[in-house]
Amino acid sequence: MFNYIPYWVISIIFITLICILFYQIYFSIVNSYSYNKNRITIVDKFGSILPYSLPLLEGLQNFGQQILPDYPFSLMSLYKKTLMPLVFFYVTHPALAFIAFFVLYSLFVRANSPIPNRPFIRFNVLQSILLFLINSLLGVTFRALPIEFRVSIYGLMLCNTLFWFVLSTIIYSIIKAIQGKYSKIPVISQAVRIQIDTQ
Repeated sequence: MFNYIPYWVISIIFITLICILFYQIYFSIVNSYSYNKNRITIVDKFGSILPYSLPLLEGLQNFGQQILPDYPFSLMSLYKKTLMPLVFFYVTHPALAFIAFFVLYSLFVRANSPIPNRPFIRFNVLQSILLFLINSLLGVTFRALPIEFRVSIYGLMLCNTLFWFVLSTIIYSIIKAIQGKYSKIPVISQAVRIQIDTQ
């Protein structure tokens, strides 16, 4: 029966079910707290960490696959056991990124969102979306460069720099979210603040 259903339909159904489940859990826990939108709860921290998986997978797809094989074997084996299956799934289902992007935007960023306004989650979701867009733009730009440059030492240095930029901004944002603090990435966090303040 499932042989005739396209994979993107199954992916949309799967993501929708996960979003509905998260939506229900989020409301049940948030409603159990006294409603103070500036109070940062465990749910706010967890909900702020999850969206960063989108730019992380995008960065690993764009830059990690090219440079990680040159890293020490122990790091590469750790990557193969943990993140590589997720990156492979992400690469083979490109529609998931855009579906997740629009779901995050419609649930957390829009001014008339169905989810109560939680500034901490909204800030981190919007920042993760912005990091995802920057990663996508950097990846497209890098792939547009001539193949001779990309495989040269200078191309690998550029790829390595972009990879560590992506990884360090995401790790920094996740650490700040776990601490319950707002991250301060130059330009990016300021753009997010401006967007939130204008809505």
